[in-house]
Amino acid sequence: MRVGGWRGFPLYWTGRAASQFGDEITILAVPWLVAEATASPFAVGALQAFSLLPVVLFGFLLGALSDRRSRRRSMIETDVLRFVFLASLPIAVVIGVGTSITHVLIVAFIAGGCRSLFEASSHAFLVDLVPAKDIVVANAHMSFTEGIAIVAGPTVAGVLIATIGSSGAIVVDAATFLLSAATIALIYPVRERLEQTGRSLRAAARDGLHFMKDHRQVRALTIVLSLANFGSGIFGGLIVLYFQQTLALEGWQAGLAYAANGVGVVVASILSVRFSRRLGFGRTVIIGLISTTAGVALFSIATSSTWVVSAAGGMAILGFGVTLSVIASTSLRQQVIPGELLGRVTASYRIFVSGSMAVGALAGGIIGEFAGVRAALIVGVLVYAFVAAFVFRTPLNEADPVGVSPSA
Repeated sequence: MRVGGWRGFPLYWTGRAASQFGDEITILAVPWLVAEATASPFAVGALQAFSLLPVVLFGFLLGALSDRRSRRRSMIETDVLRFVFLASLPIAVVIGVGTSITHVLIVAFIAGGCRSLFEASSHAFLVDLVPAKDIVVANAHMSFTEGIAIVAGPTVAGVLIATIGSSGAIVVDAATFLLSAATIALIYPVRERLEQTGRSLRAAARDGLHFMKDHRQVRALTIVLSLANFGSGIFGGLIVLYFQQTLALEGWQAGLAYAANGVGVVVASILSVRFSRRLGFGRTVIIGLISTTAGVALFSIATSSTWVVSAAGGMAILGFGVTLSVIASTSLRQQVIPGELLGRVTASYRIFVSGSMAVGALAGGIIGEFAGVRAALIVGVLVYAFVAAFVFRTPLNEADPVGVSPSA
């Protein structure tokens, strides 16, 4: 389908792509900075936890806010804030103050809150920008671009770390958010389905939680992906230390391994519509979870001599599995949740999945501190394996609800 037929979507797509590219640089550059400074698994795990903590603390209110005010405006403002706070890290280095772990954790916390509001707003805004029958295709386009960002972002970050250091890579990262804000600002305003009520944000936020609890498949998605994200937190929080300490990789090698993840994302984004049409959204999530388990298992047995096959290959399979699950789960939620509730339900959903990831990151840091990084990764694999078995007993292993059409 030609995306030019969706008014405003090319600019939205471009802005999201710039933001995603920045996120992928952040994933490698900021933890690399912390790992160089501390060499501590707990510190790196805490960094990931702090970036997720705002979702846990304020997710309900952020979701209600995204349904109450212009989502386009929220996306612009959160991008500008991320630019400002991320830029403060290299600025501190340039002026001679230096970057402390406290400074990095504060930036991670604020950037995490901004990302939460941005994502809740952007997912809801897409429903107003694109016809409902084209949502699956639009999400596939977005995931394809995300895959390209995952390939290019860490590769660029690895080269930048090797040439101008991790703080230099963060300069480029900050600039991508400014570009994203400028692009989204050019989108011609569309009619946004916002909640029109005089109720408090807290009362409005409860509506999202109640819908998530009452809808069988949305509830199942929340439980299953929260459990999976506990394993993801263990795994994701320690990847950089695994590259640095266990596999002894250089920055550019780590960037290439991360880039392999993007290859899997691209392949999944191309095939996601076909999977959803044949299997339905719920069962596509199941295939994604099985693939993710296989990817993290292969990654966890890598050595310094087999990293190209095991680490990069595992990351590619991981990217494929996660993307299948994300596209299918996002498309399902966008079709069954009313537009005026979408931001709140998405935020409520993210509280659970991000909260479990934050707990997983801290748990992984503690296990890595006392038992080693590889041992922590093995625990993450076991968590994923449990989820991949458990998901077959949930409503996700049933036909999609009446009225939901993956083939639309």
